[in-house]
Amino acid sequence: MPKHTIYIDMDGVVADFDGAVIKKFNPTDQERHTAKSNGRWSPEQWKQITQDPHFYRDLPKMPQADKLMSLARRFRDNLGWNLYMLTAIPKNNDMPDCIYDKILWMQQHFPDVTVRFGPYAKDKQHHARLGDILVDDKPSNIEEWQRAGGTAIPVTDDYDVALIMLEKYYKLLN
Repeated sequence: MPKHTIYIDMDGVVADFDGAVIKKFNPTDQERHTAKSNGRWSPEQWKQITQDPHFYRDLPKMPQADKLMSLARRFRDNLGWNLYMLTAIPKNNDMPDCIYDKILWMQQHFPDVTVRFGPYAKDKQHHARLGDILVDDKPSNIEEWQRAGGTAIPVTDDYDVALIMLEKYYKLLN
């Protein structure tokens, strides 16, 4: 029987994409609210982001990322699961160094975890198998993963909820 896999999303889960946008471009409260509601920054803001060719390489780590990755490693180290970062390239593929920069980011922050690409966010569901876990902040990825038969742990503004859910799931399996 193949091993189960736990996949961790990168942007918004372990890498602070929105925090970097806010720090670098200082969007208004309305722009932040609109981005949060739409699940993406406006085309004008995205154009600004793409002007930084190494935006992904320089993202700060999310405050709870180390705690999440420590828990994910327990699935790998204690239960024998595979552990991968499952991330995506921008849908317009307009940041040519994105793949390289995300790999560099992971080598700096979590060198023991291999990076896999969707390649696009909409493709993540194709990695799902019954029993596999995805930890992600994008509601559509969560829904598609579950429809494909996987278990999904949503990361929301209350990051601790995802940690609690993953810990409970781990305890059920251990």
